[in-house]
Amino acid sequence: WVNANGTSANTNCYTPQNSTVGTTEYYCVITQAGGQGCEVTSNTATVEIVPGPAFTLQPLDSTICVGANITMSIAYTNGTGTPIYQWYQNTIASSVGATPATGTGFNTNTYTPQTTTSGTTYYYCTVSLPSGGCNLISSQFAEIIVNPDPTVDTQPLPSDTICVGGTIANPLNVSYTQGTGVGNVTYQWYDGIYPNGTIGTGTGSNTTNYTPLTNTLTTGTYSYYAVISFDGNDCNDAVSNPAIINIIADPTVSIPSPLSQILCQNAPINDICVIASGGVGTYLYQWWQNDGSGWVNANGTSANTNCYTPQN
Repeated sequence: WVNANGTSANTNCYTPQNSTVGTTEYYCVITQAGGQGCEVTSNTATVEIVPGPAFTLQPLDSTICVGANITMSIAYTNGTGTPIYQWYQNTIASSVGATPATGTGFNTNTYTPQTTTSGTTYYYCTVSLPSGGCNLISSQFAEIIVNPDPTVDTQPLPSDTICVGGTIANPLNVSYTQGTGVGNVTYQWYDGIYPNGTIGTGTGSNTTNYTPLTNTLTTGTYSYYAVISFDGNDCNDAVSNPAIINIIADPTVSIPSPLSQILCQNAPINDICVIASGGVGTYLYQWWQNDGSGWVNANGTSANTNCYTPQN
């Protein structure tokens, strides 16, 4: 035991030091001037000085989709007394202009922010310990970016028509809108009608470009669609519009007319004509000839029309 220091050490009210961490006991001896040995000693009072509070867990940045459920937490050490928590939000990483946050747990150490609207919001938490006389501490800012759920930007071609045994000229194509979705993106094409399609068996079934396997299909109408998925927090899938492929029979051609001609050399000769029908697209003609030595492309300006003029 030593004499206490300070200007109030000789008064009835003493102010202990609070700059050094530790526990100190105090008591007061009261004597009476002019008294005949009168003296009394008080009970012992204990004062414990603890370190001020400091964060051991800070809130973290996160990028999520609309409607995702996330929580932010803080933790601290030291200090004394019952903590009072308050979360704040702002459109910039600053306490200036910040407003008390709304949402579950805004006055606890674990906070669930609102995520119903896309945009960027900054959050921080303050901790005060008024009963212990500790200074208020403020956490770092957490940037929470809420992106819209993914949407389809480029839709596949609505419809195409091919003949039996054919393949579409250009692959079906799909893409998502930049700035939507969160995380890594994957693509999956399906054969059939959403949501009951089967995983595509054609080329590029898990890419942006898909060529369905059609060369074994019979005539009919076939549907295809793509699902775009993100592995970010609670992102919904984006489903493309259906792409319809109509498979029709191959074209038919009439019997050449006239079917047979027997003429003298250099005699006038009739054109040989055919009539094509059905199929899809523009008809392209190529006549062939065989004079007994094998089939070869026919010659002449009309060899690529529906009526051919043989040589005479």
